[in-house]
Amino acid sequence: MGFTILTKRIGEQIIMDFKNKQKNAVHTEMSGKEASFENEKNTSFNHKKQKEDRQNSTEKKTNKERRNSYYFTSQGKKIYFPIFIALGVLFLVSIILILVINPALPHEETGKKSSWPDLVVAPFVDMSSWVPLSNKFSQNGVPNVALVEEQTGIKYYNLGFIQPDQQKPLDSNGNIRWGWGGYYELSEAGNDGYQYPMIKKTLQNLKDMGASYTISVGGQLGKAPWVVTQNIDKLEAFYNEIIKVYDITRLDLDIEESNQGEEGNIANAKAIKRVQDATEIEVVLTIPIMPSGWTDKQIKIIRAYLNQGVKIDLINSMTMCYGSGVYADEDYGDASVRAIENSVRQMQEIWASYGTTLTEKQAYQKTGATVDIGYESDLYPIFTTEMTKKVVDHAKQKGYGMLSYWSLNRDAKMEENAGVEMLYEFLSTMSF
Repeated sequence: MGFTILTKRIGEQIIMDFKNKQKNAVHTEMSGKEASFENEKNTSFNHKKQKEDRQNSTEKKTNKERRNSYYFTSQGKKIYFPIFIALGVLFLVSIILILVINPALPHEETGKKSSWPDLVVAPFVDMSSWVPLSNKFSQNGVPNVALVEEQTGIKYYNLGFIQPDQQKPLDSNGNIRWGWGGYYELSEAGNDGYQYPMIKKTLQNLKDMGASYTISVGGQLGKAPWVVTQNIDKLEAFYNEIIKVYDITRLDLDIEESNQGEEGNIANAKAIKRVQDATEIEVVLTIPIMPSGWTDKQIKIIRAYLNQGVKIDLINSMTMCYGSGVYADEDYGDASVRAIENSVRQMQEIWASYGTTLTEKQAYQKTGATVDIGYESDLYPIFTTEMTKKVVDHAKQKGYGMLSYWSLNRDAKMEENAGVEMLYEFLSTMSF
């Protein structure tokens, strides 16, 4: 009986295991079908999504093409083309204004040596001022500068002033009729046969002795070339003639009083630019100054030349005739030093506005100072050798490009002056 029961239980267990296997097989089959259905469902969804993405991409591309093509339709051209043209014109105008308002300065060739050395002493000489025939420095009334060179050994001079003829500044064709002191007779074309040959002889003697000189155009008395005409071609021809006749490498523009008009100096700057490009002439501006520095008028003059691209090698400030601009505790020597210090800062600011950085040393190298020695008028104190020495000491300390005085005619006793006692006393003060 026990065996029968055992056999029965074994049979039941076998039947149960078989049923469970069938059940598991069905479940596995169903799971596989469900998984397969899910995969098919996902695959179908992905294909649908990819199709939608392609459709969206196509629609976006089509819309973009439609927008782009719209710009070129007649309606699009009416709306957008004027805008594009206006923006383009605005861009070009902006560039032009930048270049015109602040043009780049000519390259500052700091390594290039000038035809004149650094810290040069070069007095001004009035070549048209009459020297009495009894004076040892007289050559038919013309200053014998070569004799000064022989006696002192000084090698550099500023010779002035060439101006348009006082009576008839222009000929019938508009050409400038020029001469020393504004006398046409003291020129190459108007040669008087008496004094002018002595001017030519003096200049040749200076060259033969190894000296150099600058020709100064303008001056206090009389009119400058750029005042009598603003014709750039005529001004250019005038300067080319001066350079050729006197064989110079350096030109001084003495811009004083009535010669400081902005319009005339702009025209002159354009002519000077042409001449400088053709001849590489060095250009010096001689301008007034106050102890506080250059006034707006002088700054406009400087900019007039820089705006036209003229390379200014040196700015020579006339440290003189200050009037009420002097402090109570300073003399004209102190005031002159103050004037130069202020001008150097102004020069750095001006050059910086054109994108060029000048160090203090470079600015002083482009600086000249011309003092008014002795007696000028009752309006001003006598400029003494003691005052001069203050400027000389400052020039040595800072390294000016040039030191000068007005005038050698006084210092060499070619003319009498109440403030000059001994021969060459101011030149001796300036000796290094």
